[in-house]
Amino acid sequence: MIAVFGARGGRLGRTRGALLAWLAVLLAAATGLQILPSRESNAVKRGAPLAEYFPREMAGWHSEDRPLAETEEQVKAVERILQYDEAILRIYRKGDQEFSVYVAYWRPGKMPAREIAFHVPDQCWVSVGWKERAADYHYQREFEGRWLAPAQYREFDGLNGCQYLLYWHILNGRAILYSSDGTHSQLTTLNALLRHGLRHKGEQYFIRIASRSTFDELWNEEGFQEIMELIAPLGPGLESTVERFESPKAPT
Repeated sequence: MIAVFGARGGRLGRTRGALLAWLAVLLAAATGLQILPSRESNAVKRGAPLAEYFPREMAGWHSEDRPLAETEEQVKAVERILQYDEAILRIYRKGDQEFSVYVAYWRPGKMPAREIAFHVPDQCWVSVGWKERAADYHYQREFEGRWLAPAQYREFDGLNGCQYLLYWHILNGRAILYSSDGTHSQLTTLNALLRHGLRHKGEQYFIRIASRSTFDELWNEEGFQEIMELIAPLGPGLESTVERFESPKAPT
């Protein structure tokens, strides 16, 4: 019993030591960076509310705005949890094609990035019955001659068939990458801390595109390109500001 207790104590001591070392690094970085000014956002200023920034009509495409939940009570619950400053969920349709654009915005300092990460589709969609069938944690496509910031790509099966998703979490104009469980990795947290300090003063966007068609089918559609021209300046289109480390990929 004494020998077992001693072994456990040793492991506990090493774990505690590693944790203290990690906290010391974070504390030192935070203390040093609190006196430094935050970097300015790389995102282009919209100059209009989200509902006006994105068009209601495009050539051949019609749109419909949807609430963020099924009932009024659920909408209030979503607003209470997410605490966004603006949000829009707009459906675009042309014939048999359809895709939705969901964008939420938080002004600087409104919401910790880690709290937003708790409500990504990997968590929320699965909790209401969707089944994830494929994922890519570092999905990139070219747009107008430039590589977009890595997106999170998902395929979900539900009652209405398959949905293909792309989403970005943007902090101060930079795309944040996720680990394979949908949360920030320790490296992501430290990198964000070094860039922005503990207060995370930068503005944030959560951008999600969902479609019943594959993105290979949608990508060259004129209406979809028009929407991407508006989404890209909010952060995804700024390749030079991507956090350059890869999160683990889940098997597809």
